[in-house]
Amino acid sequence: CFDRPAWYQRGLLLRLLAVALGTMAYCLSEDFENTSIKVLIPLFSAGLFICCMVCHGELARMKPHPRHLTSFYVMVALGGALGGVAVGLAAPRLFAGYFELEAGLAACALLVLLALRQDPESNLSKGWKTSQAAVAAALVAGLVVYLAMQVGAKTRSYDLLVRSFYGGLRVSDTGEPSETWAMRKLMHGTINHGTQYLNEVLRRRPTTYYGEKSGVGLAIRERQEYGSMKVGVIGLGTGTLAAYGREGDEYRFYEINPQVIELARTRFTYLADCRAHVEIALGDARLSLEREPPQGFDVLAVDAFSGDSIPVHLLTREAFELYLSHLRPGGVLAMHVSNKYLDLEPVVGMQAEEFGQGAVVVDTDDDDSDASVFGSTWVLISEREEFFERPAIQEAGQVVGFKKGLRLWTDDYSNLFQILR
Repeated sequence: CFDRPAWYQRGLLLRLLAVALGTMAYCLSEDFENTSIKVLIPLFSAGLFICCMVCHGELARMKPHPRHLTSFYVMVALGGALGGVAVGLAAPRLFAGYFELEAGLAACALLVLLALRQDPESNLSKGWKTSQAAVAAALVAGLVVYLAMQVGAKTRSYDLLVRSFYGGLRVSDTGEPSETWAMRKLMHGTINHGTQYLNEVLRRRPTTYYGEKSGVGLAIRERQEYGSMKVGVIGLGTGTLAAYGREGDEYRFYEINPQVIELARTRFTYLADCRAHVEIALGDARLSLEREPPQGFDVLAVDAFSGDSIPVHLLTREAFELYLSHLRPGGVLAMHVSNKYLDLEPVVGMQAEEFGQGAVVVDTDDDDSDASVFGSTWVLISEREEFFERPAIQEAGQVVGFKKGLRLWTDDYSNLFQILR
């Protein structure tokens, strides 16, 4: 746009802008939460490109006489800095949820409308009473109202919204508290990070990805046959795995987000109801484990992977070496690899093979008899052959799948593109 005016075809790009803003606004509705990332990334990338072309094109048209260029470029740089401040500092304090994109789309439409109104060469400069100006103003107003309604609907559909550097968290109830099957859930982005029954009789039942037939459920139940046990959990969520705790057991959770800890303690009761001794270590799990002496976990569950993104440093060779050093001989490392976009199973399988450990995949479907128990995929790793000979493990376990051309992940190397679904 700044190279030469011919790059910015105002008439064409303004029409494309209207289509792009409307399409992106529509795709931000909750109806599109489960749309494939292969559709959303190209769509929003194209929309962003069109928005940038129009904004930069109009900015280039407003460029002043050369004697004022220094102040002009200072203001351009200041605008970029203010944008960073708005997203990095202001938005987390002003918005309870992630509403920057809605605000950005509305701001883009308003700014373009004002820029056209100020340009003598634009038909909008003749006043708001002209047909073109009236239509443009109506479209922008409609877009702003539609986005505001979307934000309002998302806000009203949850009982609590909080956000921090680590993401947005939402808590909501399904059903009335007096109903037997009423539940409370914690959402992080579009991913359910824990559900609990509100009924006092059912609220100690492990739900979501941690049912008794899940990989981690089988690992804990198998070890419980030997007496009291020590369990480590990377990723707290609602604290659902504490439902397995018994008198004499120890459960140690590692959680990086203090807001998750606060919600697990105040909005859910898994931790309070747990009969075992419960500890929570705040901070990055890997750094915490590096500072601690060997914990001697009977089961270490690594559940820090969201369906939206993963902390790669928890999947490297160095990380697995650390995990295994905190297991007691014969202990089980349970890796939760359920993911909408990435196939993490072969990555974990290669790490198990690297350290000479046995591994099986436990892949379960949604429980038809209990709507609170979801399908999940866990990779169970252990050096103990007896563990894999257990009937429950043999029945549920499957051979770990590998991927051709995949290299072992280390702190110096990883490749997400190779494991895209």
